[in-house]
Amino acid sequence: MIKRVEINYRGIYQKTLARRIGSDLVLIASRLGKVAFSNGRYSDAPERDGIPCKYFVFVSPDLPEEELEAECGAKLDIDVADVSIVLDDTMVKGVEPWAWHGVRPINEKVSADGCLLVVTRREPTQLLAFIAAKPHPYRLATLEGDASLSGLWVFKDDLTHERVLGAVAAVDPGIVTIDAVADYLADEGREPRRAEAARTAHAATVQRIRPVAPDAGISWTYAIPELPAWDAFGEGVAVPGVERRSELGPGGQARNAGFPRGTTKTERPVVRFDLCTRCTLCWLECPDGCFDPTADEYYDVAYAYCTGCGKCAAVCPVKECIVMVDELRFEDTASPWAAYRRDPAAYLAWAEGKKGPERRSYAHITGTGVEVRPAPAVRARRTRKEVATR
Repeated sequence: MIKRVEINYRGIYQKTLARRIGSDLVLIASRLGKVAFSNGRYSDAPERDGIPCKYFVFVSPDLPEEELEAECGAKLDIDVADVSIVLDDTMVKGVEPWAWHGVRPINEKVSADGCLLVVTRREPTQLLAFIAAKPHPYRLATLEGDASLSGLWVFKDDLTHERVLGAVAAVDPGIVTIDAVADYLADEGREPRRAEAARTAHAATVQRIRPVAPDAGISWTYAIPELPAWDAFGEGVAVPGVERRSELGPGGQARNAGFPRGTTKTERPVVRFDLCTRCTLCWLECPDGCFDPTADEYYDVAYAYCTGCGKCAAVCPVKECIVMVDELRFEDTASPWAAYRRDPAAYLAWAEGKKGPERRSYAHITGTGVEVRPAPAVRARRTRKEVATR
């Protein structure tokens, strides 16, 4: 028998967290007399910021190490997952992992009666509004918390690591038990709060496991491309280069239409066009060319190519003009500028509704959690037409 675990995480930002979870599951399983190993996909280059990536864990109580390695060690993706861990809940909208093609449902690999374990503050019904329906039943468990993100390879020691270990023991004790997790965390003079965090998460997760019926979820809207077989390639096949354009205007950026990076976002920028001074900084500084100059000298956002890096909000000199907002508050990637042009008042109400009354940000010092502050009050800037008529 083989138990298979996949850990879905954001490239670079959660790499160390995912690796620690995977390696500790192996060590804990080994202490239980099982054979286990963990491996992961390439995810540590700066250009892969935020891209959905995976670590894998394989555990067997009865196979020798050589057989387990032969069965599971040479594959780019997991066959099925008894437990699929999601360290950032915005990935429930779909992931396009490295070494694969197309946007895949986050629960694609979850087996019948397997479990999708999500770190989130949302209820299961809110998550299922984005998750694809499966032909078989499975379980959905939530571990209350925020996505534990930190820059580059820095490990954010906020106990997410220990809490996830406890949650795994709750959803599938055939992988590791909570007593084994707590004993492991208590060894070597570690702080008692680490084992306590795992036990608390275990008890909470047990209460937050719900069955998901085969018809629960959404019809998946992304087409899954079929990759050509090796014998379908002909001689002299040419791969066309990316079209280069230099004209200004919507769609004038030299983007690769075959490489949208929308699944890398944890947050997206919401723009108050009525506050914009047309300083051009968002357009100039965006590393992914997501801002399109318009005929009105404003800047639309191509959300399908936005990676959610937040640089536009950081360089914008106008308070509240660009605010980064949780990606799960949005249902589509429609043009914000087009919506503003159709009905400015309705768009501004929509934008403020998405932004909400609070502003959340990660502290510069890792391990201290999310900073929450009230949204500042702002006044709309008068347009040129309004000023001219006064």
